Amino acid sequence: MHPFLIAVGVTNSATDASSTADPTFPLWVIAVGFALLLSFYGWLGARSSSHAVLTAQPFGIPDIFCASVLALWMISVIAQSLNAHESISLKAIIANSLFYICLIMGIFGVIGFQGKSVISIFQLQPSRFPKAAGWGLLWLLITYPLILGAQGLVQRIFGSADDSQLIVKYFLEHPDLRHRASVIFMAVILAPVAEEVIFRGYFYGVIRKYGGRIPAITISSLLFAAIHVHLPSLLGLGILAVILCLLYERTGSLWASITMHAAFNASTIVALILWPEAISR
Repeated sequence: MHPFLIAVGVTNSATDASSTADPTFPLWVIAVGFALLLSFYGWLGARSSSHAVLTAQPFGIPDIFCASVLALWMISVIAQSLNAHESISLKAIIANSLFYICLIMGIFGVIGFQGKSVISIFQLQPSRFPKAAGWGLLWLLITYPLILGAQGLVQRIFGSADDSQLIVKYFLEHPDLRHRASVIFMAVILAPVAEEVIFRGYFYGVIRKYGGRIPAITISSLLFAAIHVHLPSLLGLGILAVILCLLYERTGSLWASITMHAAFNASTIVALILWPEAISR
């Protein structure tokens, strides 16, 4: 898994408003405002958790082993990438896409080897898609202010330097159809499916069964945020990951989190296309 796993909605574009805001607002005022916003969404999350429908999934010992190896490998990737110079090319995007597919097939293979159904475990029946997708879009609309607030706080603390993820810069620097189509396919289709299967479906499901809900949310969300190896987006990605876990709990279907993740990434793609000057400045 390459460090530029895409959750492209969290970029400096999300914080343009905060970086151009009235500088007379002291940092403590912004921090208190974000704390109140976080408290409000925490209350909403607690209410949603009381209506959770997700049950413990039938993961077994092979899943514990597989998830542990995958997690340790991700940690090694994160460690190796901290001081490494990263770059993106079309070949790297294609290779990353193929690797995503291999990871998904590997997880499906481990589950299938135990005689269990991936469709049943992750509740991916086609009949569940419309309602679950509706929940995903609704949750994105409701929680987007919290994600933007997190990025605004980070922007105010660390300044207004260009902090876009590499994949965002690549998209802006390559306006031709071939390059942009590859980014759109990966960001809006492949990455949401793969990352939700890996982080919410598998990591979260395995840890939840053997360790409980809170450790599962914490560990899977930290891994999700850290594997992107992009410090300015760490807080926003972590909050997004927690929201996706709660959404999965609320609906019981991975379709919901896949839809929210895809729509989240798509919103940034649209912004990159419509307002490239504002985002690249």
